[in-house]
Amino acid sequence: MSNIQELLKTLMTIAVICNQWGDSGKGKIVDLLAQWADMIVRGMGGNNAGHTIVVDGKQYVTHLIPSGIFWDKEGKINIIGSGVAFNPKVAWEELGFLSKENFSFNNLMIALNARLVMPQHMVMDRAKESSLGIDKIGTTGKGMGPVYTDHYARIGLTVNDMLNPDVLATKLRRNLVDKVKLLKLADPELIKQIMLAEDLENGAFFHPEKIFDVDAIVEKYREYGIFFKDMIRDTDAFLQKYVGKNKILLEGAQGVLLSVDTGIHPGVTSSDSSAEGLARGAGLQKSDIDMILGVVKFPYITRVGEGVFPTEMGGKESSEWCRDFTQKDEKNNYPDVSINAKNEFRQGIAVRQSGKEFGATTGRLRRTGWIDLPLLRYAVSKSGPDVVITKPDVLDECLVIKVCTEYLYQGPDYHYSDRIIKKGDSIYTAIPHSEILEHCEPVYKEFRGWLRGIGKARVFSDLPAELKNIIDFVENAAGVNVRIVSVGPDRKETIFV
Repeated sequence: MSNIQELLKTLMTIAVICNQWGDSGKGKIVDLLAQWADMIVRGMGGNNAGHTIVVDGKQYVTHLIPSGIFWDKEGKINIIGSGVAFNPKVAWEELGFLSKENFSFNNLMIALNARLVMPQHMVMDRAKESSLGIDKIGTTGKGMGPVYTDHYARIGLTVNDMLNPDVLATKLRRNLVDKVKLLKLADPELIKQIMLAEDLENGAFFHPEKIFDVDAIVEKYREYGIFFKDMIRDTDAFLQKYVGKNKILLEGAQGVLLSVDTGIHPGVTSSDSSAEGLARGAGLQKSDIDMILGVVKFPYITRVGEGVFPTEMGGKESSEWCRDFTQKDEKNNYPDVSINAKNEFRQGIAVRQSGKEFGATTGRLRRTGWIDLPLLRYAVSKSGPDVVITKPDVLDECLVIKVCTEYLYQGPDYHYSDRIIKKGDSIYTAIPHSEILEHCEPVYKEFRGWLRGIGKARVFSDLPAELKNIIDFVENAAGVNVRIVSVGPDRKETIFV
């Protein structure tokens, strides 16, 4: 196996994505590799994603600004690419926070053709979720679905429109026509309450008759345009000029299993969070990427929101708990759960508390389960074999580690392409259909835990034999190459394999 540090010397473009449902620790890996890169590019998603980075022992969370921003003073160029859904209020707030923390953003660029998040997108998102009840997808309410829908419907707005208020006003009015018609069919009090939200300027955009005050929206976005003017650039052309010449690091958001193209519908995000989607959102092609690093939380896995989750600890009880309750509720109701609890639901809570598995963007409880090799095999078929494993230190005290090696299908006959899946069939690589996965029973192989802290390990040989045994098994069983092992949140708590 090639040492990744030696390999980095030969590479020019690296993509960091997640091979799961997101929340796997991409932010730390991007921040770490930003030392290697000349340019760091966020290529898709929006402020529905949160990346957590620890710098000098202090934790920071970014939602839109690339994780490489903490290296701005070193001359690193950070780019928000054309595939990103750009909420100017969020970006403005993040830059203000960074400035207060004495971080600069002198080398930040924003794609002129990035999709522009407008107030109506958030309103539509939240109104739809409110109407779905138990059938809701579990979106963050940040407007991502409506933004990308408008893009493909050819009525979307772009970042560059903020520099041209008259154009912005014309495009905004055209964009609102069908949305207002739909929203007028909804409960007017619900719409009003949605628009009183802080991230919608506490009602400043609300009009009691027209729903949206176009003049107020245009004026606010004109102000944002003035603030961001010197950052707005043709980043596609810029990156195409330097690809293969400078070191470029592409930063993904969400995960392969959440991609609108490769994920498991309907519980997916609204953009393509695969390596291909990431490259396209940066103005590049997948063939421009020299290495794809797929981040894998290990040996447990998490998921936020609704959707199938075959290895979830506690199953339906867990998913309902995470849907209906908060971190505070959990702390009050389960203050002393053990990571070795015999009850799977309680064990899942303990893993969540130990790993601080609460949404960086929403604060929602992340559902927890065991590492799932069928899903990993499917993900690497899309992204390649090179992986980064994160957060094994969360299970330092766990007596027994479970690895899902395959599924046993327990549902009705299901026609899948040219085959029929029947009850009792073994499924080795996950099939990305919710109708199949909801009937899959995980088959586990159990391993002894390592039962000691690993945070001070700096080379692979420092890791306990029990943990290395599990890593070796997963490499062979899933056909992956582990390139980096993160043993803690800090930059120095990293092993290059």
